[in-house]
Amino acid sequence: MTLRSKVPSTGSLFVFDAAARHLNFTHAAREFNVTQPAVSRAIRALEQHLGCPLFERNHAGMALTDQGRFLHKALQGGFSQIETALDELRRSLAEEQTVSLSITSAYALHWLMPRLPRLKALMPDIALRFELIHGEPEGPLGSADLAIRYAWEPGAGITVWPAIDELVIPVCSPQYLARHGYIDAPAAQARTHSLGELTAKLWERESWEVFLEAVQLAPMNEASRLAFSDYGLVLQAALKGQCVALGWWHVVAGALESGELVPASRRFQRETETCCFVARGDSGAQREAVLRVLNWLLDEYALLEDSFRPVREAATIY
Repeated sequence: MTLRSKVPSTGSLFVFDAAARHLNFTHAAREFNVTQPAVSRAIRALEQHLGCPLFERNHAGMALTDQGRFLHKALQGGFSQIETALDELRRSLAEEQTVSLSITSAYALHWLMPRLPRLKALMPDIALRFELIHGEPEGPLGSADLAIRYAWEPGAGITVWPAIDELVIPVCSPQYLARHGYIDAPAAQARTHSLGELTAKLWERESWEVFLEAVQLAPMNEASRLAFSDYGLVLQAALKGQCVALGWWHVVAGALESGELVPASRRFQRETETCCFVARGDSGAQREAVLRVLNWLLDEYALLEDSFRPVREAATIY
C-alpha cells in the first residue's frame, strides 16, 4: 500500500505535525492560514482513518497520546530527511548556474565590472563568483571554472581559447594628455611626465625601460615615477590624471572604448604572450553556464576589436 492510501490526505500529516509541535490547534491554524475548525476536522479525519486518538485533553491543556508521539517522531525524521534533500537539490541547482572566474583585480575592476549589468541582463539566471588575483594573471585555476591567464598550453582536463593578441599601450586620462602631450614628443618634455609603474614580477619583463626600447623611444630618465604594488592602483592613478600607465589591452580596452583613458603614445608594443581564456575540463565537457559566460566574453572582445581598429591602424605596432 502507498502512503497516500494510508492517510486521508498527505496534507493531513503536515497539519498534524504543526498541531503536535504547538499542542494548540489555533496556533497550527495560523501556520497554514486556515481556521481552527479546519485543523480540528483534518485531525479528526486522520484519527478516524488511523483508528486511534492522536491528542488528548488534560488539566494542562492538550497532549499527544502514545500513538500521537510515535507518529510525530516518525514524521519529524521523515520531514527532516526531505528538507535536507530539498536543500541539497537547491544547492545543486544553484551551483549548476554559478560560474567562478579567476581573474586579476585590475581586470575585474576596470574591464568586467562596467559590463556586469549587460551580462546580468542577458543571463539573469547565472551567478558569478570571483576569485581575484592581486598580481599577474598566472598560476593554477584553483577551484575556478574559468580564468584569464597568459600563455597557457592545452593539457589534460583543461581547455584553452587563445582569445586576445596582447598589446601594451601607454595610457592616460584625456586631461593628462591635454596638459602634458604624448610621451613620444621631443625629449625636452619628458621631465613633465609622471610614469606609473608596478612593483611586481611583471615589471621585470615589461618595465618602462623595456617598453621604451621596444618601441624605439628615448629613455625618459627625467620623468618622475609613481610606484604601486597592485596594477589596479596603477590604472586608477592614470584614470585620475596622475600619471601615464602601461596598459595591457585585455585590461584597458574598456576604458579606451569609453574614453576614460586615451593612448599616450602612437607607438604600441605587441606582447609575445597571448592572453587566454582557460576553462576546467576537456573540450566540450564544460557546463552550459560556463560556456555561456565564455562566449559572452569572446563576443565582448570581438566588439572591442572592431571599435578599437581605427586607433590600432593609426598606431605603429612594434
